[in-house]
Amino acid sequence: MGILSLAMSIAAFEKGARADEPIVTVAPASSSQLVSVARPSTSYDEFRQRQLHESSRRSRNALIGLSATAVVGAALGFPGSIGQCYVVVVNYLSGPTEELRCTPAGKALVGVGWPLFSIGIAGVLVSGIMFGVRKGKLRRLEDRMAYEKSRAVRWDPHTSRFVF
Repeated sequence: MGILSLAMSIAAFEKGARADEPIVTVAPASSSQLVSVARPSTSYDEFRQRQLHESSRRSRNALIGLSATAVVGAALGFPGSIGQCYVVVVNYLSGPTEELRCTPAGKALVGVGWPLFSIGIAGVLVSGIMFGVRKGKLRRLEDRMAYEKSRAVRWDPHTSRFVF
């Protein structure tokens, strides 16, 4: 049953409308012809801006999720290693050595907490760098687009003249 619902949801998402395709509408009842209204074409900069917005949103979500993972790992790992584990000095024939011994709860907390913490910290570093790079690209693109618009010749209706 679960596989069937998964297959149906995938098929439903594949049949969705695309934003750049023309809109097809049905004419009024008096005529049975289809009318196609074309969307205005977008420039490459506008397409790239939308693409960078989406990728920066995904990077931000990854940064938030991995930060939460690191916090949960720290909340499990640190108390487990501090409160549930202790160091024991054992005398072997070769000399005294130190061993870390934990209670069963401490082993579980440390075994789950430290991997979550380490993966979370590594992911925060990587996704933070990706987020910064993508936001920088987006900011530079928006600055360039604003500069190009400000440098274009346009009609100013308030002064009734062309403005450069």
